[in-house]
Amino acid sequence: MVLNHQRVWFAAAFLWGLAEATFFFIVPDVLLTASVILFGLAFALRLAGAAVIGAILGGAVMWRWGAAEPEAAREFLLSIPLVGDDLLSRASDEMKSLWPVNLTLGAVTGAPYKIYAVEVGAGGVNFWPFMIVSFFARLARFALLIGLFTGGYLTLRRFGRARWDWRFHGGVWLAVYAAYTAIRLNA
Repeated sequence: MVLNHQRVWFAAAFLWGLAEATFFFIVPDVLLTASVILFGLAFALRLAGAAVIGAILGGAVMWRWGAAEPEAAREFLLSIPLVGDDLLSRASDEMKSLWPVNLTLGAVTGAPYKIYAVEVGAGGVNFWPFMIVSFFARLARFALLIGLFTGGYLTLRRFGRARWDWRFHGGVWLAVYAAYTAIRLNA
């Protein structure tokens, strides 16, 4: 079956990372955590590498757009579901000081990476430092989410709930996106 073919998963992770870093609003962590169920933790962490490469390639595109046409890039970002002026302002402010720290923390605080990429480009931050920080920030975020999911998944299995694997996965992501949507709609 094609879904069990690991090369397909690597291609999907790369493309999802690229898409989410540019226009897509569902994080590649959904795919990465699904791979924990099918292939295990070690595979999921390797798969995260493909998602990171896609993400930083997308980040490079957004950095360039932010550097060349920041207003057009920001206008595009506002067309993405759940992205509002508040997130753009926040990322812009955060990129003015300690941008490497804020880029890394933004990955776990609900501000999409694509916004930071545009703002770093608009702010004149050099491309290569941005790429290096992006690599480690994205990898840390993906590894953190994979680790947290794996902990919950293994706990569930320990209590003999193996048949709940996909329900757990779906429930986690449904809860994450329901909470995020509620927060963003009230922002």
